[in-house]
Amino acid sequence: MEKINQARKRRGNSRYYLFFFVSLIIVAGLGIGTWIALTNLNMFQLKKINISGNTAIPDSLIYKATARYLGMNLLSIPSVDVKHDLKRFSRVKEVQLRKKLLHTLDIHITERKGIIYIKSIEGDLYPIDAEAVVLAKYSSIYTEDIPIFSSYFVGKQLKAGLKLNKPNLTRILNLHQRISKEAPDFLPFISEYYLIDNTINIVDAKHGTRIIPSEDELASQLKRYLFVQDNGNIDRRSVVDLRFKNQVVVKAGNK
Repeated sequence: MEKINQARKRRGNSRYYLFFFVSLIIVAGLGIGTWIALTNLNMFQLKKINISGNTAIPDSLIYKATARYLGMNLLSIPSVDVKHDLKRFSRVKEVQLRKKLLHTLDIHITERKGIIYIKSIEGDLYPIDAEAVVLAKYSSIYTEDIPIFSSYFVGKQLKAGLKLNKPNLTRILNLHQRISKEAPDFLPFISEYYLIDNTINIVDAKHGTRIIPSEDELASQLKRYLFVQDNGNIDRRSVVDLRFKNQVVVKAGNK
């Protein structure tokens, strides 16, 4: 009798598992069928695209890049494709999408910000970001108030989207980002970076003085320079060397 009861129990468990498996297939099928139906309904056609976050890239270019999605079912639009289309712009770093029923797609753009202009041999300026990526210019007017680094690049080499990999440029970017972190109040005083005898020089935007920054205690040395500049009588053609600990050494411009 006990063996018969065990056999019946096993058959009951088997029927339960079979019922559960069939129910799971039915629910999955209904879910897939419902999703396919929703992605083919005309009531969810994309009619409006909202754009936010962009400051350098004109809205018109973003609308043009996403125009092919208008009229498509909102739920069927592949987010990966939209992001891929927009990341073709060198200025675009991240894209966030939000689909709002019934007809709206919200696009939020996070742009790459220019931190330095690269000056080509021809004298043209090309903005680059913190990762040394060349950024596109959408106007003949230079709208970003950032320092200049004179280079030996030819304009044809500075294509938008290209990541530059030059040791001297890396040094300049590292210094600039260090100043941004340790002495951000000094950033408005930086007009230009350039190299003389493999030594980085900074041009003071306000006074025209050439500054050789220190490796150690950078922030305190820059503050010390500003104090001496405001309270002393430093000739604009002078070179101010900050590499000496707790000192501001002023040299003639030809030294």
